[in-house]
Amino acid sequence: MSNAPILELLLRGAAVGGFLGLAIAIGRGGFARARVAGILFCLAAAAHTWTQLPEIRPALGVAWVPIWSLSVVGAGLFWAFAIELFEDRARFEFRRLVPIAALLALSVGTTITTGNFAKGLWLAHNLIGAILMAHVLFIVAAGWKSDLVEPRRRLRGPVLAAGATYAFAVTVVESGEILGRSAEAFSPIAATLLFAMSMAGVLAFLRADAALFGPTEEAPTEDASEPPAELAAEDARAAAMLERLMREERLSREPGLTVAALAARLRMPEYRLRRLINQRLGHRNFNTFLNQWRLAEAKEALADPAQREVPISTIALDAGFSSLGPFNRAFRTETGQTPSEFRTRSLGASAIA
Repeated sequence: MSNAPILELLLRGAAVGGFLGLAIAIGRGGFARARVAGILFCLAAAAHTWTQLPEIRPALGVAWVPIWSLSVVGAGLFWAFAIELFEDRARFEFRRLVPIAALLALSVGTTITTGNFAKGLWLAHNLIGAILMAHVLFIVAAGWKSDLVEPRRRLRGPVLAAGATYAFAVTVVESGEILGRSAEAFSPIAATLLFAMSMAGVLAFLRADAALFGPTEEAPTEDASEPPAELAAEDARAAAMLERLMREERLSREPGLTVAALAARLRMPEYRLRRLINQRLGHRNFNTFLNQWRLAEAKEALADPAQREVPISTIALDAGFSSLGPFNRAFRTETGQTPSEFRTRSLGASAIA
């Protein structure tokens, strides 16, 4: 460790402290899947910061194995954190652990093999990491307009895009090293980026609203303070008008309906409509709000004996879904049944009645 440049060592030590502080900031406020994923990613980032210094290994002793294991799955944990934070999935899916397991398996493979085979495994590891980071960027960009949680909308670009950029840089550097190019010159730059990322993360999450992480066992997602009476009455009128438009004019059927377009129909600022749907109606994403109305219409049609012969795809498209795939996924998430199962049971119960 004596050969390590002092400045880089200090930067990496400060970055580790920053990531651990970030883990504490994310973990405050109760249990939520996004918080757990965020804490694990911070620990992985801290582990990666240390393991990039070969001189540190003797000092870590038996702790090297768990720290190294966390380090090599950092891209998978970052991806899982982005999924939990931005996509509002109703329940945890074990298949999200597959990329993490694959990254760990490939990394272990590089330690028990040699030569070109080990290089191939490490290249595969880096390729998977790059694909996961590309998907993170897609998630951040794709859900920007439909996100109704204002603290989360503000967070989409700065911290997670910086993390993805760094992960891509790491992939390029490590892949170049595998192919015979020394990455030693990039180590101080990487240390500086890690330190900057940890500090930016702490600043972004230190005052993070509880709503950012979704519902928890101990903290509600909405602001507990009561709004002024005038604002509450105005919101009540706007909510009633919104329900009338959705129920009577079936706006959810309109293809490509956006928050901005709906706000224009209601003659209210877009930020107020976002707040209304999020804080008063309890939706974190505009698409889930629309799907609530679309699914209600679809369920009514599927349970109607007069529409027994109407194809399910026609019902889905008429309700406003762009294709059958998203409809099936949304329907199963809400009801726990496929549309066919729901129709069979509903029509069977109707016949008995």
